[in-house]
Amino acid sequence: MKYRQRLMNFMIPIMTIALAAGPTSFGKTSPLHREVAPKPVYETLPDYLNTNQLIFKLKEGVGQPDFGGGKFLMTGTEWDRLNAVLSPDRKSSRVQRHFKIDVNTLNRMRQAGSQRIGRQLPDLSLYYEIEIESNATPQEKLDMIAEINSLDIIEIAYFEPIPELPKVLTPSWESQQNYLQPAPDGIDAYYAWGTPGGKGEGVKVVDVEGNWVESHEDLHGGTDHFHIAGSKIIDPGWWNHGTAVLGEIAGDSNTFGMTGIAFNVNLGTVSIGSMSTASAITTAAANCDTGDVILIELQTGGPNGGAYVPVEYYQASFDAIFQATATGRIVVEAGANGAQNLDDTVWYGHLFDPDYRFSGAIMVAAANSSHVPEWFTSYGQRLDVHAYGSNVYTLGYGDLYGSDTTNYYTSSFGGTSSASPIITGACAALQGINKAVHARVLDHTEMRALLQDYSTPQAPSYKHIGPMPDLQGSVYQIVGVSFYADTTIGWIPFDVNFTASSGLSVDTWTWDFGDGDSAFVQSPSHTYESSGMFTVKVEVDAGGDIRSVEKPNYIIALGDSLIAFDTAGAPGSAVVATIYARNTVPIRRFKIPVEFSGTLNLAFDSFSTEGCRTDYFEYQSYLHYDAGNKRVTIKLQSSFSGTSPDLDPGTGEILKLHFKIPQSAFEGQTASIELDGYNQYLPEFSGYSLDYEPIPLAATISLCLERGNLDGIPGVNVADVIYLVDYLFFSGPAPDPLEAGDVDCSGGINVVDLIYLVDYLFGGGPPP
Repeated sequence: MKYRQRLMNFMIPIMTIALAAGPTSFGKTSPLHREVAPKPVYETLPDYLNTNQLIFKLKEGVGQPDFGGGKFLMTGTEWDRLNAVLSPDRKSSRVQRHFKIDVNTLNRMRQAGSQRIGRQLPDLSLYYEIEIESNATPQEKLDMIAEINSLDIIEIAYFEPIPELPKVLTPSWESQQNYLQPAPDGIDAYYAWGTPGGKGEGVKVVDVEGNWVESHEDLHGGTDHFHIAGSKIIDPGWWNHGTAVLGEIAGDSNTFGMTGIAFNVNLGTVSIGSMSTASAITTAAANCDTGDVILIELQTGGPNGGAYVPVEYYQASFDAIFQATATGRIVVEAGANGAQNLDDTVWYGHLFDPDYRFSGAIMVAAANSSHVPEWFTSYGQRLDVHAYGSNVYTLGYGDLYGSDTTNYYTSSFGGTSSASPIITGACAALQGINKAVHARVLDHTEMRALLQDYSTPQAPSYKHIGPMPDLQGSVYQIVGVSFYADTTIGWIPFDVNFTASSGLSVDTWTWDFGDGDSAFVQSPSHTYESSGMFTVKVEVDAGGDIRSVEKPNYIIALGDSLIAFDTAGAPGSAVVATIYARNTVPIRRFKIPVEFSGTLNLAFDSFSTEGCRTDYFEYQSYLHYDAGNKRVTIKLQSSFSGTSPDLDPGTGEILKLHFKIPQSAFEGQTASIELDGYNQYLPEFSGYSLDYEPIPLAATISLCLERGNLDGIPGVNVADVIYLVDYLFFSGPAPDPLEAGDVDCSGGINVVDLIYLVDYLFGGGPPP
């Protein structure tokens, strides 16, 4: 029973996801998942990176090693090599943790996020930064990072990206804030304002960039001291930019100036003036609550000649966003002004492919007033939505009006910098409404669906930038009906309690649980008896006003197992133990621990997937092998970069284990094939949306004497045919042991065994 206890311990955090996160998607989206970018290889020092600062992350699984005196207090060859690189002799002037939040806070955030999404988040305390002495030569810097990346205890090392202020475009005067208008001209903030919560009430927005004018007359009256952390960058470009961003979101609703999309939000700001982008994102997440919105108004140089890319290109920033989203924050990320095709695998591999890794951030592109992609915007499948990237009226700069920074206004803000706060304002308005109507928050999945499903499409173009939200449709959906479950993942029989709510006066409720059953009350309970992924739908009728919401594959009822089947072999022979898997969800990775102990002294030879469901998997390797204790763990993964599909739900062979039985083995000896794990090596199915431990079923490998060898002389040949004929027809001696004459394994000895043996020896038939 030890597997069951561990299984339930593993599943309990996962089964709390829905309760903690609220309802999930209205439409299709990518679950949060993390992959590590390939370790970079630098031949020269790129000018778009800060090559005086090096970021590295220790590999997950090393714990949280003690660090002091500029070195890790650990022993071993790898640690010695790392400490040698960190010494002043190698031009390292200072080594410190990369994230400026204390380790205990990082641990709490990681635990909360892991429980929320049902998979382990990266340990951000394992990120460190090295300040390199200014007199270090380019070759010394290249040698340093190459040495660090060569270590197995290092997950990745790279030079610090330089965050850039997204540039404002050439002015083009307009006469109104068109982004407030009804679709298709704008996002229809006016409609949202007519619904409780639609002005951003009860929602906090934290802007991550460089500086702001907190005293601006049209920004919470100029008296809201909303800055949270980070030294502000003293530069007009930065403070004008930040003020313009906040004006779009939260400009006061009064008799002058501009009006923000969600003007009743609470504001917060974090500056990168004294910390990295990744650290600033985590600081923002630590200073807001579940459902609040974090806006990343930054971009950074990328590998294509330094052209601007979204900040999550770099691993530390990706991990910071990943954790913020996992803990329930809504992250809005500027898509950058580098005119880059983020689907270009030559430059970006699969780092912007949601099937490869997905941070959960809502990534924003820029378009003109006709919804045509702006020439400078990033584009590709990772871009979720777009908004205006030119001619935007807001606060700051002073080209439209003003005598000093406290009353500057502009009509020419642009770039993905102007597009992203429009989306941020939309998120704040929708979150406020959902909290007011349903008393709970939207997560990133629901928010993305609301922004995309009710929207104005982009103009036809080969550049994918996604649609522009239409708040009228989104608000209509929110007010109509919403539901969630107390748990969405579990083992059959699986009891689920559903809760629904509506902003309407509902006459009837109609539920479809996806397994053929239904209910007609507001908040039903249901038991899933069979395994599978089930789409749940609820429809309400409010005086003839029919509203509905559907959540695809919302309930995952597991009945998954990892099964070994009994087999047998003769002394000195090779034997194959076949492992089967039953999986409910698509599986990307299997971890299969095997113990093969017993009185039969098996020797492990190899493994294969030939003829198995997994024979197309690109990565098949050993995670661990201990011949002395007869243990081996094997990892099978479809791909690391989305080049091969996940394994579809189903049942069948996934692995073949090849063993050798010793020549000295004798009757009665057996060996068990156990799959329930040992030490830290546990069975695991890793799917697109969750990781979990299947139910393992063991098998036995037993010894069988060589069938067909009737005369006791090694080998099966014509003498054994004569022996069997003599026994069957002329009262000759019986085979010893008798089972040797049961050539076809039917449980008896008769003429069929003789035919089987003759066919094997002379007709190319199967062996006994």
